[in-house]
Amino acid sequence: MTTSTSLTVFEKGDEQGIPLVLIHGGAGGVWTWDEMLKSLPEFHCYLPELPEHGSSQTNGPFSVKDTARRIADMIKERVPGGKAHVFGLSVGGQIAVEMLAQFPGVFNSAVISGAQLLPVPGYKMGVYSERVMALIYWLGIHPWKHNDAWIRWNMRSSAGIPENFFERFKANFQGLNRDTWAHVMNENYRYRTPSGLEKVQTPVLLIAGAHETVDIQPTNKLLNRLLPNSRSVTIKAELGWSAPEEHNWPLKVPELCARTIRAWVNGQPLPPELFAVPESEKAGKKSTTH
Repeated sequence: MTTSTSLTVFEKGDEQGIPLVLIHGGAGGVWTWDEMLKSLPEFHCYLPELPEHGSSQTNGPFSVKDTARRIADMIKERVPGGKAHVFGLSVGGQIAVEMLAQFPGVFNSAVISGAQLLPVPGYKMGVYSERVMALIYWLGIHPWKHNDAWIRWNMRSSAGIPENFFERFKANFQGLNRDTWAHVMNENYRYRTPSGLEKVQTPVLLIAGAHETVDIQPTNKLLNRLLPNSRSVTIKAELGWSAPEEHNWPLKVPELCARTIRAWVNGQPLPPELFAVPESEKAGKKSTTH
């Protein structure tokens, strides 16, 4: 682990391996990747801990744009050649999008899963304001920090995270505080599509769940139009996962996520468990090289 005033970064895997940056989601942590790392032996993984998360509570305030800059700077300074493959989950996907727009030169390729860039129902009414997010904290988090049954229910129903992550999820849940929770959630919901993506030539894979029809699928459709070398896929509905399980699928099926990253990095077919959106939905754009 390396800690600085700007970013805390953990490194795992083969130091001579393929550089891969894994960006976790909002209110999550680098523990997100614990199981998947077992299936990525040929990669040198850089795991940035987002500001106002985990041990980086004083590294804030968190913003998508500022964190994108910090991670891009880290890649330039620490990754051989100044370029890496990047996987971003949820808020981490938003950060990857911002990096593509502002710092495209630090990418070899990108996988973006569950990034929300469009207004969701209720946003204009203030449903996702910091004030409302703070209220949710007081009702749904603070009173239950020492109630294992509630934490386990929250983990399964709201986050779709499997049982083997319980102790890590519990520690993370107990470490949340009102101000950072409200701020990070509000930042997530108000982030919008940056300019300049149409100039980016990086191969980008966009992933959404079959149930994420209101937020992630429309976002990926937009990004797929803007990014000239992108491909959009949807997790098969036949798998029978809930929307939260689809959103946090790297924790549910870490080996499948590792296979997906490996396939995209190497320009190989994606695992058959993923269903690609037909090329007919990419009207007017060139097909990706991946």
